[in-house]
Amino acid sequence: MKSIYYRAALIFIILLVSLAYLLPTIGLYDYLPDWLARFLPKRDIRLGLDLRGGSYLVYEVDTSNLKPDEASDAVDRALEIIRNRIDEFGVAEPSIQKEGKDKIVIKLPGAKDPDRAKNLIGQTAMLEFRLVGDPSLVQDVINRYDEMVRREKGESVKDEDLLSFWVDFVRGDIVVYRDDYDRVMSMLKRAEDEGIVPPGYLFLPGDLIDEPDDELYKMMGGPVRKIYLLEDRVEINGGMLKTARTGYDQFNKPSVTFEMKPEGAKVFGRVTGSNICRRLAIILDNVVKSAPTIESRITRNGQITGRFTLDEAHDLALVLRTGALPAPVRIVHEQIVGPSLGKDSIRNGIMAAIIGLVLVMIFMVFYYNLSGLLADMALIMNIIIVGAILVLIRATLTLPGIAGFILSTAMAVDANVLIYERIREELDAGKTVRAAVDAGYRRAFITILDSNLTTLIAGIVLFIFGTGPVKGFAVTLIIGICASMFTAIVGTRVVYDYFITRFKIKKIYI
Repeated sequence: MKSIYYRAALIFIILLVSLAYLLPTIGLYDYLPDWLARFLPKRDIRLGLDLRGGSYLVYEVDTSNLKPDEASDAVDRALEIIRNRIDEFGVAEPSIQKEGKDKIVIKLPGAKDPDRAKNLIGQTAMLEFRLVGDPSLVQDVINRYDEMVRREKGESVKDEDLLSFWVDFVRGDIVVYRDDYDRVMSMLKRAEDEGIVPPGYLFLPGDLIDEPDDELYKMMGGPVRKIYLLEDRVEINGGMLKTARTGYDQFNKPSVTFEMKPEGAKVFGRVTGSNICRRLAIILDNVVKSAPTIESRITRNGQITGRFTLDEAHDLALVLRTGALPAPVRIVHEQIVGPSLGKDSIRNGIMAAIIGLVLVMIFMVFYYNLSGLLADMALIMNIIIVGAILVLIRATLTLPGIAGFILSTAMAVDANVLIYERIREELDAGKTVRAAVDAGYRRAFITILDSNLTTLIAGIVLFIFGTGPVKGFAVTLIIGICASMFTAIVGTRVVYDYFITRFKIKKIYI
């Protein structure tokens, strides 16, 4: 009898702990008194993209322009940087994994702003500081380009062929209308190829100015872009930054303030100290964000101003803190699952599980009488334990996972059917209730173990070699099989042993 009590106590403790883990999931945690809630877990079951909604992104890392030694671990470095960015961005329970040779798979369940997340992930965040060339050099490039075109075309030259026709010269920088930008950049590329651009210099664009309140927008009467002549040499790069954070400039506009590492502060001090009254361009991913004039020597702290919203300034500070990607990345596959679709999937999945469960329970009671009711109790216990284990190991429940859960539930019933049929045979052979139950469990155990073990092996293989939905199916299947073995063989046996020993039952109906 003591053995029965020990087994019953074990089952009771397992059920109690399982229910404690499921309280947040079933929405009862908030109704508990504070003194009790303090000792209970607060986590609920994690839902995958197909149930919760969110973004499924596949990025390809372009290592074509890297040296072989740099390309060898570029994907791993990019994965770590992307993981840090997403962690700081605040997406709950993301999944970031390497797939194949050069791909990174990212799952962002419940992401409220997927476009912002994509921009944050895909931004290379290559920060550079370069000195701005003298305005006379810019004017010289324009004049020499026009002279070259006049020589080539002679009298047939048109105003539209000249660089000076398409550009305005404002405060030492080229300014072009948005619609003319591609044409002008093509002309400047040719000027560079023809050797018109001075050696050691290059042209880079600034951000699009499309705010009607902007002074330059008003002056030009429409959206424009600046194009800067910069020194080719990078004076300071983002690797010298210690930290970056969101702030505000003197006009109360969002900006990014940064602090240099000790070695970066020395370089920053040398560059700014020897170039007072010159302009220093702050460049992010080959786009000039601002080009302020150096008024005094700067060492440790600086500020990046531009046309930022508060979110953009926050994201820029974030990517600067986490570092630049070692190589550009591009989206090769994207799937957005809306929260309404996720709710529909949950509702349909739960409805399918409930209908299947109720039909099975009715059949078991109808076919096996009170023993069928015992099997139904074991089935409910199996569901509770599986849910608790999902919470405990922080597994992600997906729609295929619900399918695996339903399948494992069916296998739990199958185990009880095997046991009951074996007990029936033993009773028909004239054995006593005690002997029939003992023989039924003992002989059915081998069959149950064999069938569950083969399914378990298949589930393990699916988990190891599968990805995404397949792995979600495998997780719940494996957990369900292990739980069903416990509930069918240990759980129901304790009840039989208790009633046979306590009440000296001479006859049972199966």
